[in-house]
Amino acid sequence: MAMRRGSVGLALRSTVLATVLLAACRVPVTVTITWQASTPAAAIQDPASDRTPAPASPTPATEPDAGGAGSTAGSALFFRLRTAPPAELEIPRIGIDVPVRPVASVIEGDRWQWLVPSDAAGHLLGSANPGEPGNIAITGHVDTRYGPGIFARLAELRPGDRVVVRTADGEFVYHVVETFVVSESDVTILRQTQSELLTLITCVPDGEYAHRLVVRARRDEAPTI
Repeated sequence: MAMRRGSVGLALRSTVLATVLLAACRVPVTVTITWQASTPAAAIQDPASDRTPAPASPTPATEPDAGGAGSTAGSALFFRLRTAPPAELEIPRIGIDVPVRPVASVIEGDRWQWLVPSDAAGHLLGSANPGEPGNIAITGHVDTRYGPGIFARLAELRPGDRVVVRTADGEFVYHVVETFVVSESDVTILRQTQSELLTLITCVPDGEYAHRLVVRARRDEAPTI
């Protein structure tokens, strides 16, 4: 699918993530589009693997010498720039309990490609992680060459339904707030947000796959660790 180059103000990350939606619908699961820029973006992730990357190790802050001014002997300070990525998704109402794998982009020539798993949910790299402010985008197939996809029953969700995302940091519980349908070209559903928002995406199973079913959920409690 050819895409027109957006305005200078359009974030590249949103463009890349929006195209991933195509890969969550059709068979085969590898989707290719033409990128019209002469040079692809530099910071391209490796293809998705069967393993969720381990969270970055905490980096110890530099401590002053023991006994010096402002000494914090006997303690250490640690920080991490990002929270851990999703590793598992559970939606009790529709019987989903599946692994979540990173969905990354790769470049071959002048084309972008995304590898979307058929047996797991895909976390769109570049979107937020659970516990962070921002839009956490998770996609999945509605059907596959082997039968129903992991999001085959996503349309059954209703406001208030519970969605659980597990990471190395613990368990994050969200509740559905809205369900709606957009066209496949609608990139607004992947825009970053100031507060934490979970976005689940699949295709509308109408045989044409020109629309996307979107489920939004918000977290209303602290993670269980």
